[in-house]
Amino acid sequence: MSATPASGEALSFDLRLAAGAFELRAAAAVEGPAAVLGPSGAGKTTLLHAIAGLRRAEGTLTLGGAVLQDTGRGIYLPPERRRLGLVPQAGLLFPHLSVRRNLLFGRRRGGGRPELPEPAGDDFAALVEALELAPLLDRYPRGLSGGEARRVALGRALLSRPRLLLLDEPTEGLDAERSRRALAHVARAAAVAATPFLVVTHELDEALALAREVVLLEEGRVVAAGPAGEVLTRRGLPRGPHAGRHANVARGVVARHDPESGVTAVELERGGTVLVPHDAALAAGAPVVLAVDAEEVIVSVAEPAGLSARNVVAAAVDALEEEAGSIYVRAGGWVARLTPAAARELGLAPGRRVWMAVKSHSWRVVLG
Repeated sequence: MSATPASGEALSFDLRLAAGAFELRAAAAVEGPAAVLGPSGAGKTTLLHAIAGLRRAEGTLTLGGAVLQDTGRGIYLPPERRRLGLVPQAGLLFPHLSVRRNLLFGRRRGGGRPELPEPAGDDFAALVEALELAPLLDRYPRGLSGGEARRVALGRALLSRPRLLLLDEPTEGLDAERSRRALAHVARAAAVAATPFLVVTHELDEALALAREVVLLEEGRVVAAGPAGEVLTRRGLPRGPHAGRHANVARGVVARHDPESGVTAVELERGGTVLVPHDAALAAGAPVVLAVDAEEVIVSVAEPAGLSARNVVAAAVDALEEEAGSIYVRAGGWVARLTPAAARELGLAPGRRVWMAVKSHSWRVVLG
């Protein structure tokens, strides 16, 4: 089973909505899997509800070339005709229905017949497996944890066969370990259903884990949009807890475990292997997404020896960028943050060969 998120048709929006003193004026074009990232109060959920049609906004919205709304021409499809699957933070399951019947309600909305037993091997069985819902099928929402309820809501939305899945803060309130598992469930289930998605979040790691494209939102305005690797490694969040962070993101698969050395080896899509702290819960061959902040990357102009850092990559400097009193060194697809004094003392310049080193414990497993 692949955990690669499904690619989808382009979503383009130019929406305006006033709510008291707050005004949303957001325009961007992305192709899922994508994320809307921003601090609390940026208008992320308002934007998601406007796309879903739950909040009436002025402007235009298209998906794969199909016009969902163009208020200037009097076009406005209601939510039920947009074929979008919304998974809110609370899940909002039907309390009087079992997990099985909550899921089958999604099949009914997607054209299935929920009164019939689910046939083996169909989309129902595949999603139950991907979301690890088999032990929960006969339980009722009141007996589920918050994370379990969200998995059921995700499965129900996907079984309605939406053209685009909309996710609102899927890891809100979960600890780091549960967040990792929740993100893995999202990626696996969306891949099984071949459904692209748009996720709103204030967590940088969540956007890094799930999205190929990202929209940065601040105070109801889009401040950047484009490929996640480019936007997030160059910009980070404009303000809030992640302001100024530049993150390196690496996708790969678990290659092997070495518990005696305390490491797990991950083979990267871009080539090469990195070592992260040993984690027996990561299955061999399983896809993972790793991240490390630019501040954690050590730069050397001579091949390092005697370092405690276990991950070293040689590359030529592509660019030196000054931002907010720091120098960001870009080399071989990686980025490191240095002080201007350190960059001068090292004699860094485009084309110079450097070695980028990262300690194993500096890597974060954000999906896996």
